[in-house]
Amino acid sequence: MSLEIDKNFLLKSTLYNFLGTALKVVAPILTIVLARIFGKEEFGIFVGTQLWIFTLSRVSVFGLDKGLNWFLPQNILNNRPAHLGFNESLSRSLIISSIIFVAMFICAVLGLHKYSESLATLSSAELSIYALSIIPFSALHIFGGTVEGLRKPQYRMFITECAVFALAPLLSIVFNFTDIPYALPTGLLIANIFGCFIYIPLIKKSFPFSLKFFSNKIPRELLVYSVPRGFSEVVVSVSMRIDVWMILLMLGPGEAGVYAVMTTISNGLRTIRQSYHPILLPVIAGMSKDRLSTDLKPIFSYCVNMVSLIQLVIGFFIVLFPDKILMIAGKDFIVQPETLGILLLAHLLGGFFLLSASVLNGIGKSLYTLKMDIASLCVSFLVNYFLIPILGLPGAALSTLAYIILQAVWNNIYIFKLHLRLYSKKIIPYAIWSIFLLVVYILLPSFSLSFLQKIIFYIVILSGLAFTQVLIKNSK
Repeated sequence: MSLEIDKNFLLKSTLYNFLGTALKVVAPILTIVLARIFGKEEFGIFVGTQLWIFTLSRVSVFGLDKGLNWFLPQNILNNRPAHLGFNESLSRSLIISSIIFVAMFICAVLGLHKYSESLATLSSAELSIYALSIIPFSALHIFGGTVEGLRKPQYRMFITECAVFALAPLLSIVFNFTDIPYALPTGLLIANIFGCFIYIPLIKKSFPFSLKFFSNKIPRELLVYSVPRGFSEVVVSVSMRIDVWMILLMLGPGEAGVYAVMTTISNGLRTIRQSYHPILLPVIAGMSKDRLSTDLKPIFSYCVNMVSLIQLVIGFFIVLFPDKILMIAGKDFIVQPETLGILLLAHLLGGFFLLSASVLNGIGKSLYTLKMDIASLCVSFLVNYFLIPILGLPGAALSTLAYIILQAVWNNIYIFKLHLRLYSKKIIPYAIWSIFLLVVYILLPSFSLSFLQKIIFYIVILSGLAFTQVLIKNSK
Protein backbone atom coordinates (compact mmCIF):
# COMPACT_ATOMS: atom_id res chain seq x y z
CA MET A 1 0.00 0.00 0.00
CA SER A 2 1.06 3.60 -0.60
CA LEU A 3 0.01 7.02 0.64
CA GLU A 4 -1.73 7.72 -2.67
CA ILE A 5 -3.76 4.49 -2.50
CA ASP A 6 -4.72 5.22 1.12
CA LYS A 7 -5.78 8.77 0.22
CA ASN A 8 -7.93 7.51 -2.65
CA PHE A 9 -9.58 5.01 -0.32
CA LEU A 10 -10.23 7.69 2.29
CA LEU A 11 -11.60 10.07 -0.35
CA LYS A 12 -13.98 7.43 -1.68
CA SER A 13 -15.03 6.52 1.86
CA THR A 14 -15.63 10.20 2.63
CA LEU A 15 -17.97 10.50 -0.35
CA TYR A 16 -19.84 7.44 0.89
CA ASN A 17 -19.94 9.05 4.33
CA PHE A 18 -21.53 12.20 2.93
CA LEU A 19 -24.19 10.14 1.18
CA GLY A 20 -24.61 7.87 4.20
CA THR A 21 -25.00 10.89 6.48
CA ALA A 22 -27.86 12.18 4.34
CA LEU A 23 -29.56 8.79 4.51
CA LYS A 24 -28.87 8.45 8.25
CA VAL A 25 -31.09 11.47 8.88
CA VAL A 26 -34.09 9.21 8.22
CA ALA A 27 -33.47 6.93 11.22
CA PRO A 28 -33.29 9.67 13.91
CA ILE A 29 -36.40 11.36 12.50
CA LEU A 30 -38.32 8.07 12.59
CA THR A 31 -37.04 7.43 16.12
CA ILE A 32 -38.31 10.83 17.23
CA VAL A 33 -41.67 10.09 15.57
CA LEU A 34 -41.64 6.82 17.48
CA ALA A 35 -41.34 8.78 20.73
CA ARG A 36 -44.32 10.92 19.76
CA ILE A 37 -46.53 7.93 18.91
CA PHE A 38 -45.72 5.71 21.89
CA GLY A 39 -45.24 8.43 24.53
CA LYS A 40 -42.18 9.24 26.57
CA GLU A 41 -42.70 6.52 29.23
CA GLU A 42 -43.07 3.59 26.81
CA PHE A 43 -40.39 5.05 24.55
CA GLY A 44 -38.01 5.40 27.51
CA ILE A 45 -38.45 1.72 28.43
CA PHE A 46 -37.94 0.74 24.77
CA VAL A 47 -34.71 2.71 24.50
CA GLY A 48 -33.34 1.35 27.77
CA THR A 49 -34.16 -2.25 26.80
CA GLN A 50 -32.89 -1.86 23.24
CA LEU A 51 -29.57 -0.50 24.49
CA TRP A 52 -29.30 -3.40 26.93
CA ILE A 53 -29.87 -5.88 24.07
CA PHE A 54 -27.28 -4.09 21.95
CA THR A 55 -24.75 -4.32 24.78
CA LEU A 56 -25.39 -8.06 25.19
CA SER A 57 -24.84 -8.52 21.46
CA ARG A 58 -21.46 -6.87 21.99
CA VAL A 59 -20.73 -9.47 24.67
CA SER A 60 -21.59 -12.28 22.26
CA VAL A 61 -19.15 -11.16 19.53
CA PHE A 62 -16.46 -10.36 22.10
CA GLY A 63 -14.57 -7.98 19.86
CA LEU A 64 -14.26 -10.37 16.92
CA ASP A 65 -15.95 -7.85 14.62
CA LYS A 66 -13.34 -5.22 15.50
CA GLY A 67 -10.68 -7.91 15.29
CA LEU A 68 -11.69 -8.79 11.73
CA ASN A 69 -11.41 -5.14 10.75
CA TRP A 70 -7.74 -5.32 11.84
CA PHE A 71 -6.99 -8.98 11.01
CA LEU A 72 -8.27 -9.23 7.42
CA PRO A 73 -5.81 -6.57 6.11
CA GLN A 74 -3.10 -8.50 7.97
CA ASN A 75 -4.04 -11.64 5.99
CA ILE A 76 -2.93 -9.90 2.82
CA LEU A 77 0.33 -8.66 4.35
CA ASN A 78 1.18 -12.14 5.69
CA ASN A 79 0.04 -14.18 2.65
CA ARG A 80 -2.68 -16.00 4.57
CA PRO A 81 -6.04 -17.10 3.09
CA ALA A 82 -8.08 -13.91 2.63
CA HIS A 83 -11.10 -15.32 4.48
CA LEU A 84 -9.18 -16.69 7.47
CA GLY A 85 -11.00 -15.80 10.69
CA PHE A 86 -14.40 -14.90 9.20
CA ASN A 87 -16.34 -18.17 9.37
CA GLU A 88 -14.80 -19.07 12.71
CA SER A 89 -15.78 -15.72 14.22
CA LEU A 90 -19.34 -15.84 12.86
CA SER A 91 -19.90 -19.38 14.16
CA ARG A 92 -18.67 -18.64 17.67
CA SER A 93 -20.69 -15.43 17.90
CA LEU A 94 -23.90 -17.20 16.88
CA ILE A 95 -23.31 -19.88 19.50
CA ILE A 96 -22.71 -17.36 22.30
CA SER A 97 -25.65 -15.14 21.28
CA SER A 98 -27.95 -18.19 21.20
CA ILE A 99 -26.88 -19.13 24.73
CA ILE A 100 -27.60 -15.58 25.93
CA PHE A 101 -31.02 -15.69 24.26
CA VAL A 102 -31.92 -19.00 25.93
CA ALA A 103 -30.87 -17.62 29.34
CA MET A 104 -32.98 -14.48 28.85
CA PHE A 105 -35.91 -16.51 27.56
CA ILE A 106 -35.88 -18.66 30.72
CA CYS A 107 -35.73 -15.51 32.88
CA ALA A 108 -38.66 -14.05 30.94
CA VAL A 109 -40.77 -17.18 31.28
CA LEU A 110 -40.07 -17.32 35.01
CA GLY A 111 -40.91 -13.63 35.31
CA LEU A 112 -37.59 -12.75 36.90
CA HIS A 113 -37.49 -9.44 35.02
CA LYS A 114 -40.43 -8.25 37.14
CA TYR A 115 -37.97 -7.68 39.98
CA SER A 116 -36.49 -4.80 37.95
CA GLU A 117 -38.68 -1.71 38.24
CA SER A 118 -37.67 -0.47 34.77
CA LEU A 119 -38.54 -3.82 33.10
CA ALA A 120 -41.58 -4.73 35.18
CA THR A 121 -44.04 -3.39 32.60
CA LEU A 122 -42.72 -5.75 29.89
CA SER A 123 -44.57 -9.02 29.37
CA SER A 124 -42.66 -12.30 29.12
CA ALA A 125 -43.39 -12.50 25.38
CA GLU A 126 -42.22 -8.95 24.79
CA LEU A 127 -38.91 -9.48 26.60
CA SER A 128 -38.40 -12.76 24.72
CA ILE A 129 -38.72 -10.96 21.37
CA TYR A 130 -36.18 -8.39 22.51
CA ALA A 131 -33.86 -11.22 23.57
CA LEU A 132 -34.19 -13.00 20.21
CA SER A 133 -32.88 -9.83 18.50
CA ILE A 134 -29.47 -10.54 20.05
CA ILE A 135 -28.77 -13.32 17.52
CA PRO A 136 -29.15 -11.27 14.29
CA PHE A 137 -27.62 -8.26 16.09
CA SER A 138 -24.47 -10.33 16.68
CA ALA A 139 -24.34 -11.46 13.06
CA LEU A 140 -24.65 -7.82 11.94
CA HIS A 141 -21.60 -6.93 14.04
CA ILE A 142 -19.50 -9.68 12.43
CA PHE A 143 -20.70 -8.84 8.92
CA GLY A 144 -19.96 -5.15 9.51
CA GLY A 145 -16.43 -5.78 10.79
CA THR A 146 -15.77 -8.09 7.83
CA VAL A 147 -16.73 -5.62 5.11
CA GLU A 148 -14.76 -2.89 6.89
CA GLY A 149 -11.70 -5.14 6.92
CA LEU A 150 -12.21 -5.66 3.19
CA ARG A 151 -12.14 -1.86 2.74
CA LYS A 152 -15.80 -1.79 1.80
CA PRO A 153 -17.15 0.32 4.69
CA GLN A 154 -20.00 1.58 2.49
CA TYR A 155 -21.76 -1.77 2.96
CA ARG A 156 -21.93 -1.28 6.73
CA MET A 157 -22.92 2.38 6.34
CA PHE A 158 -25.83 1.65 4.03
CA ILE A 159 -27.01 -1.67 5.48
CA THR A 160 -26.50 -1.50 9.26
CA GLU A 161 -26.41 2.23 9.94
CA CYS A 162 -28.99 3.31 7.35
CA ALA A 163 -31.30 0.47 6.28
CA VAL A 164 -31.55 -1.47 9.56
CA PHE A 165 -31.67 1.54 11.89
CA ALA A 166 -34.33 3.22 9.73
CA LEU A 167 -36.38 0.08 9.12
CA ALA A 168 -36.73 -0.81 12.82
CA PRO A 169 -38.73 2.31 13.87
CA LEU A 170 -40.61 2.32 10.56
CA LEU A 171 -41.81 -1.25 11.07
CA SER A 172 -42.74 -0.50 14.68
CA ILE A 173 -44.88 2.44 13.54
CA VAL A 174 -46.59 0.30 10.87
CA PHE A 175 -47.19 -2.54 13.33
CA ASN A 176 -48.65 -0.12 15.85
CA PHE A 177 -51.20 1.26 13.38
CA THR A 178 -52.12 -2.25 12.16
CA ASP A 179 -52.63 -3.47 15.76
CA ILE A 180 -49.84 -6.05 15.60
CA PRO A 181 -48.84 -6.81 19.20
CA TYR A 182 -45.41 -5.96 20.61
CA ALA A 183 -44.75 -3.49 17.82
CA LEU A 184 -41.50 -2.07 19.24
CA PRO A 185 -39.50 -5.29 19.81
CA THR A 186 -40.97 -6.97 16.72
CA GLY A 187 -39.88 -4.11 14.47
CA LEU A 188 -36.38 -4.29 15.94
CA LEU A 189 -36.15 -8.07 15.41
CA ILE A 190 -37.37 -8.09 11.80
CA ALA A 191 -35.12 -5.17 10.82
CA ASN A 192 -32.05 -7.00 12.18
CA ILE A 193 -32.94 -10.20 10.33
CA PHE A 194 -33.53 -8.23 7.13
CA GLY A 195 -30.05 -6.68 7.43
CA CYS A 196 -28.43 -10.12 7.75
CA PHE A 197 -30.12 -11.36 4.59
CA ILE A 198 -28.74 -8.36 2.67
CA TYR A 199 -25.18 -8.95 3.90
CA ILE A 200 -24.94 -12.67 3.12
CA PRO A 201 -24.87 -12.53 -0.73
CA LEU A 202 -22.50 -9.53 -0.64
CA ILE A 203 -19.98 -11.33 1.57
CA LYS A 204 -20.28 -14.53 -0.48
CA LYS A 205 -18.79 -12.61 -3.40
CA SER A 206 -15.53 -12.26 -1.45
CA PHE A 207 -15.46 -15.23 0.93
CA PRO A 208 -16.55 -18.85 1.06
CA PHE A 209 -19.47 -18.86 3.49
CA SER A 210 -19.49 -21.88 5.81
CA LEU A 211 -20.73 -22.12 9.39
CA LYS A 212 -18.45 -24.57 11.18
CA PHE A 213 -19.66 -24.46 14.75
CA PHE A 214 -17.31 -27.02 16.29
CA SER A 215 -14.26 -27.08 14.02
CA ASN A 216 -11.62 -24.65 12.83
CA LYS A 217 -10.39 -22.68 15.83
CA ILE A 218 -10.24 -18.91 15.73
CA PRO A 219 -6.68 -17.89 14.75
CA ARG A 220 -4.68 -17.13 17.89
CA GLU A 221 -3.48 -13.74 16.62
CA LEU A 222 -7.07 -12.68 15.92
CA LEU A 223 -8.20 -13.91 19.33
CA VAL A 224 -5.38 -12.17 21.22
CA TYR A 225 -6.21 -8.88 19.51
CA SER A 226 -10.00 -9.29 19.78
CA VAL A 227 -10.37 -10.26 23.45
CA PRO A 228 -9.16 -6.89 24.80
CA ARG A 229 -11.19 -5.15 22.09
CA GLY A 230 -14.19 -7.23 23.14
CA PHE A 231 -13.89 -6.15 26.76
CA SER A 232 -13.29 -2.61 25.55
CA GLU A 233 -16.36 -2.60 23.28
CA VAL A 234 -18.59 -3.86 26.10
CA VAL A 235 -17.19 -1.20 28.42
CA VAL A 236 -17.67 1.46 25.73
CA SER A 237 -21.23 0.26 25.12
CA VAL A 238 -22.00 0.60 28.82
CA SER A 239 -20.25 4.00 29.00
CA MET A 240 -22.31 5.32 26.10
CA ARG A 241 -25.58 4.08 27.58
CA ILE A 242 -25.10 4.30 31.33
CA ASP A 243 -26.55 7.83 31.35
CA VAL A 244 -29.87 6.59 29.89
CA TRP A 245 -29.99 3.63 32.26
CA MET A 246 -29.23 5.74 35.34
CA ILE A 247 -31.85 8.32 34.35
CA LEU A 248 -34.28 5.43 33.90
CA LEU A 249 -33.48 4.18 37.41
CA MET A 250 -33.21 7.57 39.16
CA LEU A 251 -35.74 9.76 37.35
CA GLY A 252 -38.09 7.28 35.68
CA PRO A 253 -38.94 6.23 32.08
CA GLY A 254 -40.45 9.61 31.18
CA GLU A 255 -37.22 11.52 31.74
CA ALA A 256 -35.28 8.69 30.10
CA GLY A 257 -37.48 9.08 27.02
CA VAL A 258 -36.79 12.83 26.88
CA TYR A 259 -33.05 12.31 27.26
CA ALA A 260 -33.11 9.55 24.61
CA VAL A 261 -34.58 12.00 22.09
CA MET A 262 -31.82 14.53 22.84
CA THR A 263 -29.10 11.90 22.50
CA THR A 264 -30.70 10.73 19.24
CA ILE A 265 -30.36 14.28 17.90
CA SER A 266 -26.82 14.92 19.17
CA ASN A 267 -25.65 11.47 18.11
CA GLY A 268 -25.82 12.77 14.55
CA LEU A 269 -22.41 14.26 15.37
CA ARG A 270 -21.03 11.25 17.20
CA THR A 271 -21.93 8.76 14.46
CA ILE A 272 -19.86 10.78 11.97
CA ARG A 273 -16.75 10.24 14.06
CA GLN A 274 -17.63 6.61 14.74
CA SER A 275 -18.12 5.93 11.03
CA TYR A 276 -14.50 7.00 10.41
CA HIS A 277 -12.99 4.63 12.98
CA PRO A 278 -13.43 1.51 10.80
CA ILE A 279 -12.27 3.48 7.75
CA LEU A 280 -9.07 4.73 9.38
CA LEU A 281 -8.18 1.58 11.35
CA PRO A 282 -7.41 -0.79 8.43
CA VAL A 283 -5.36 1.96 6.79
CA ILE A 284 -3.24 2.29 9.95
CA ALA A 285 -3.04 -1.50 10.32
CA GLY A 286 -1.60 -1.76 6.82
CA MET A 287 1.20 0.78 7.48
CA SER A 288 4.79 -0.24 8.14
CA LYS A 289 6.78 1.52 10.89
CA ASP A 290 8.46 3.73 8.29
CA ARG A 291 5.12 4.83 6.86
CA LEU A 292 3.76 5.60 10.32
CA SER A 293 6.45 8.27 10.72
CA THR A 294 5.84 9.83 7.29
CA ASP A 295 2.24 9.17 6.22
CA LEU A 296 0.30 9.06 9.50
CA LYS A 297 -0.01 12.84 10.04
CA PRO A 298 -1.53 13.72 6.62
CA ILE A 299 -3.88 10.72 6.71
CA PHE A 300 -5.06 11.42 10.25
CA SER A 301 -5.48 15.17 9.78
CA TYR A 302 -7.46 14.57 6.60
CA CYS A 303 -9.89 12.34 8.51
CA VAL A 304 -10.21 14.85 11.36
CA ASN A 305 -11.02 17.60 8.87
CA MET A 306 -13.66 15.51 7.10
CA VAL A 307 -15.28 14.50 10.40
CA SER A 308 -15.29 18.11 11.60
CA LEU A 309 -16.74 19.40 8.31
CA ILE A 310 -19.66 16.97 8.38
CA GLN A 311 -20.21 17.54 12.11
CA LEU A 312 -20.36 21.31 11.59
CA VAL A 313 -22.91 21.00 8.79
CA ILE A 314 -25.15 18.94 11.10
CA GLY A 315 -24.28 20.90 14.25
CA PHE A 316 -25.26 24.30 12.86
CA PHE A 317 -28.57 22.85 11.67
CA ILE A 318 -29.32 21.46 15.14
CA VAL A 319 -28.34 24.73 16.83
CA LEU A 320 -30.44 26.89 14.49
CA PHE A 321 -33.56 24.71 14.43
CA PRO A 322 -33.71 22.76 17.75
CA ASP A 323 -37.35 23.64 18.38
CA LYS A 324 -38.40 22.31 14.98
CA ILE A 325 -36.54 19.05 15.61
CA LEU A 326 -37.84 18.53 19.15
CA MET A 327 -41.40 19.39 18.11
CA ILE A 328 -41.41 16.26 15.96
CA ALA A 329 -41.49 14.33 19.23
CA GLY A 330 -43.92 16.74 20.89
CA LYS A 331 -43.97 19.48 23.54
CA ASP A 332 -43.42 16.96 26.33
CA PHE A 333 -39.87 16.41 25.07
CA ILE A 334 -38.74 20.05 25.30
CA VAL A 335 -37.19 19.77 28.78
CA GLN A 336 -33.89 21.29 30.00
CA PRO A 337 -32.70 22.21 26.48
CA GLU A 338 -29.22 23.08 27.77
CA THR A 339 -28.68 19.31 27.82
CA LEU A 340 -28.51 19.32 24.04
CA GLY A 341 -25.82 22.03 24.04
CA ILE A 342 -23.59 20.03 26.40
CA LEU A 343 -23.94 16.92 24.24
CA LEU A 344 -23.08 18.90 21.09
CA LEU A 345 -19.93 20.27 22.75
CA ALA A 346 -18.90 16.77 23.83
CA HIS A 347 -19.24 15.30 20.36
CA LEU A 348 -17.46 18.22 18.69
CA LEU A 349 -14.48 17.61 20.98
CA GLY A 350 -14.71 13.91 20.20
CA GLY A 351 -14.56 14.66 16.48
CA PHE A 352 -11.20 16.39 16.90
CA PHE A 353 -9.49 14.18 19.45
CA LEU A 354 -11.05 10.70 19.70
CA LEU A 355 -10.05 9.44 16.25
CA SER A 356 -6.75 8.85 18.03
CA ALA A 357 -8.29 5.60 19.30
CA SER A 358 -8.22 4.26 15.73
CA VAL A 359 -4.49 4.94 15.58
CA LEU A 360 -3.88 3.05 18.83
CA ASN A 361 -6.00 0.08 17.78
CA GLY A 362 -4.48 0.15 14.30
CA ILE A 363 -0.96 -0.31 15.73
CA GLY A 364 -2.19 -3.16 17.95
CA LYS A 365 -2.61 -1.33 21.28
CA SER A 366 -5.96 -2.96 22.07
CA LEU A 367 -5.01 -3.69 25.69
CA TYR A 368 -4.24 -0.02 26.26
CA THR A 369 -7.62 1.08 24.91
CA LEU A 370 -9.29 -1.43 27.24
CA LYS A 371 -7.63 0.17 30.28
CA MET A 372 -8.63 3.62 29.04
CA ASP A 373 -12.25 2.58 28.47
CA ILE A 374 -12.54 1.04 31.94
CA ALA A 375 -11.28 4.29 33.50
CA SER A 376 -13.76 6.24 31.34
CA LEU A 377 -16.63 4.02 32.50
CA CYS A 378 -15.72 4.67 36.13
CA VAL A 379 -15.68 8.44 35.52
CA SER A 380 -18.98 8.31 33.65
CA PHE A 381 -20.66 6.30 36.43
CA LEU A 382 -19.45 8.64 39.18
CA VAL A 383 -20.47 11.81 37.33
CA ASN A 384 -23.90 10.35 36.56
CA TYR A 385 -24.37 9.10 40.12
CA PHE A 386 -23.63 12.44 41.73
CA LEU A 387 -24.96 14.91 39.15
CA ILE A 388 -28.21 13.37 37.88
CA PRO A 389 -29.99 13.77 41.26
CA ILE A 390 -28.76 17.40 41.46
CA LEU A 391 -28.94 18.67 37.86
CA GLY A 392 -31.21 16.17 36.14
CA LEU A 393 -30.64 15.68 32.42
CA PRO A 394 -27.70 18.15 32.15
CA GLY A 395 -25.92 16.06 34.78
CA ALA A 396 -26.11 13.02 32.49
CA ALA A 397 -24.85 15.09 29.54
CA LEU A 398 -21.90 16.28 31.65
CA SER A 399 -20.92 12.64 32.20
CA THR A 400 -20.55 12.24 28.44
CA LEU A 401 -18.44 15.40 28.26
CA ALA A 402 -16.28 14.23 31.17
CA TYR A 403 -15.31 10.86 29.75
CA ILE A 404 -14.70 12.30 26.26
CA ILE A 405 -12.28 14.86 27.73
CA LEU A 406 -10.56 12.10 29.72
CA GLN A 407 -10.15 9.90 26.64
CA ALA A 408 -8.96 12.79 24.47
CA VAL A 409 -6.24 13.82 26.92
CA TRP A 410 -5.18 10.27 27.79
CA ASN A 411 -5.02 9.04 24.16
CA ASN A 412 -3.05 11.95 22.82
CA ILE A 413 -0.49 11.99 25.64
CA TYR A 414 0.13 8.27 25.08
CA ILE A 415 0.50 8.73 21.32
CA PHE A 416 2.95 11.58 21.91
CA LYS A 417 5.01 9.26 24.11
CA LEU A 418 5.08 6.76 21.23
CA HIS A 419 6.74 9.51 19.14
CA LEU A 420 3.84 9.62 16.67
CA ARG A 421 2.56 12.94 15.36
CA LEU A 422 -1.08 13.23 14.32
CA TYR A 423 -2.18 16.83 13.89
CA SER A 424 -1.25 19.28 11.16
CA LYS A 425 -2.03 22.99 11.02
CA LYS A 426 -4.80 22.23 8.50
CA ILE A 427 -7.20 21.36 11.33
CA ILE A 428 -7.03 24.91 12.78
CA PRO A 429 -9.77 26.42 10.53
CA TYR A 430 -12.35 23.85 11.61
CA ALA A 431 -11.33 24.29 15.24
CA ILE A 432 -12.21 27.98 14.84
CA TRP A 433 -15.52 27.03 13.17
CA SER A 434 -16.33 24.76 16.12
CA ILE A 435 -15.75 27.61 18.56
CA PHE A 436 -18.02 29.79 16.41
CA LEU A 437 -20.72 27.10 16.57
CA LEU A 438 -20.62 27.18 20.37
CA VAL A 439 -20.79 30.98 20.35
CA VAL A 440 -23.86 30.84 18.08
CA TYR A 441 -25.47 28.30 20.42
CA ILE A 442 -24.90 30.55 23.45
CA LEU A 443 -25.92 33.86 21.84
CA LEU A 444 -28.72 32.75 19.52
CA PRO A 445 -31.48 32.89 22.19
CA SER A 446 -30.70 36.62 22.61
CA PHE A 447 -31.76 37.31 19.03
CA SER A 448 -35.30 36.89 17.72
CA LEU A 449 -34.50 35.54 14.28
CA SER A 450 -37.36 34.48 12.06
CA PHE A 451 -37.42 31.07 10.40
CA LEU A 452 -36.47 32.65 7.05
CA GLN A 453 -33.55 34.55 8.62
CA LYS A 454 -32.27 31.33 10.15
CA ILE A 455 -32.42 29.61 6.76
CA ILE A 456 -30.43 32.46 5.16
CA PHE A 457 -27.91 32.34 8.02
CA TYR A 458 -27.53 28.58 7.56
CA ILE A 459 -26.93 28.97 3.81
CA VAL A 460 -24.24 31.58 4.54
CA ILE A 461 -22.60 29.17 7.00
CA LEU A 462 -22.64 26.32 4.47
CA SER A 463 -21.03 28.62 1.92
CA GLY A 464 -18.36 29.57 4.45
CA LEU A 465 -17.64 25.92 5.25
CA ALA A 466 -17.38 25.09 1.54
CA PHE A 467 -14.97 28.00 1.02
CA THR A 468 -12.89 26.85 4.00
CA GLN A 469 -12.66 23.33 2.57
CA VAL A 470 -11.44 24.71 -0.77
CA LEU A 471 -8.75 26.79 0.99
CA ILE A 472 -7.58 23.76 3.02
CA LYS A 473 -7.47 21.54 -0.07
CA ASN A 474 -5.37 24.09 -2.00
CA SER A 475 -2.99 24.85 0.88
CA LYS A 476 0.36 23.14 1.09
